[in-house]
Amino acid sequence: MKILKYIALTLILLNIPTFSLHYLGPLFGSITNLLLFVSVIIYFFFAEKSKPVWPFIVLGICFFIFSGLQYSGDTTELIKDAVRYFIFIICVNQITKKTTDTELLIFLLIGALSIAVNAIVFPDSFGRYGGFYLNANKAGFICLFGFTLSYIIKNYKLKLLIQFTLIVCGIFTLSRSFLLFLVVINLVSIFANKKNIQTLAIGSIALVFIFTASTLQLNKARFSALKSVFSSSEEIETQTITEGSRDETWFYFSDLITNNIIAGAGYKSMRGASSLVTVEYGVHNTFLMVLGEAGIIAFLLIVIIYLAMTIRSFKYLRKNQEYAYLAIAIVGYLMVAHNYFEKYDVLFVSIWLYHKVRQEIPLEVENIEE
Repeated sequence: MKILKYIALTLILLNIPTFSLHYLGPLFGSITNLLLFVSVIIYFFFAEKSKPVWPFIVLGICFFIFSGLQYSGDTTELIKDAVRYFIFIICVNQITKKTTDTELLIFLLIGALSIAVNAIVFPDSFGRYGGFYLNANKAGFICLFGFTLSYIIKNYKLKLLIQFTLIVCGIFTLSRSFLLFLVVINLVSIFANKKNIQTLAIGSIALVFIFTASTLQLNKARFSALKSVFSSSEEIETQTITEGSRDETWFYFSDLITNNIIAGAGYKSMRGASSLVTVEYGVHNTFLMVLGEAGIIAFLLIVIIYLAMTIRSFKYLRKNQEYAYLAIAIVGYLMVAHNYFEKYDVLFVSIWLYHKVRQEIPLEVENIEE
């Protein structure tokens, strides 16, 4: 069962099906995607049974029913996506419970290192790198997920080395969201424990390393804008930093959302597949995507799920500080992405954290808080 679990973790957390589809073609993409579902289904039937993750199941029911009511496209696609979501949510449940903090960190670290390989060995003219995850913004949050879990490491030098590696890999993505939430998590970690201020020094060293590595082929506009933030001799390139910002993107969908706030505008209407908006790209916000496609009930459900998970995670701040940081990182990802129901790695990490924060808080932590 351990081998089966590691096969599933590799396929899910390293984004192998999507990576295979992009670089090896539809055949390998289909094979690896099928292998992913076969591995989680077999594990589900042979593993010890536990209660389903009802919040995620109810969320899926509400989302697919309400978004389906207004959907005028190919219903086969909607049904396939819904079936895949429910199979994954139900069958991966036990794997998330059996995955340790260390195992999750290792797989996320491997995924982050693929970004470094992409940047150093296989650079391209675009200059923003995604490794196994293809999309640089998504890759940045994988680094961020790994960074939050690095706080479990007891060995001081090893922890700093892994944090340095994850920050460098995250910078290779040149994702503004990665840098923003990295700062937020660092500030919260310092509030939780003043000793965590050392991580700011690690981040500074990582930036110096990137700035002085002249052989790296990074996106000129983004890289120049990043350097301007930390340079006293240069004017901050505000236009590049704010160009195509998420709030600007969200604005284009405001009318579509407000006009369909009760039952939504239909499946994939917020993801660049609708003639109801003037832009060809999606809303880049999971919460707005759910609100716009499925209406207010599904929106309230997803907000309650992640708000409750975040609040609960902060109760572990003294004993398992990584839970709070991971909750912040997940919410950060949801605020800039709109493909929640198809991204199994983010769903996996969400369910993993859901189980962790539902455990009973250790007695010694409760005594400290009192």
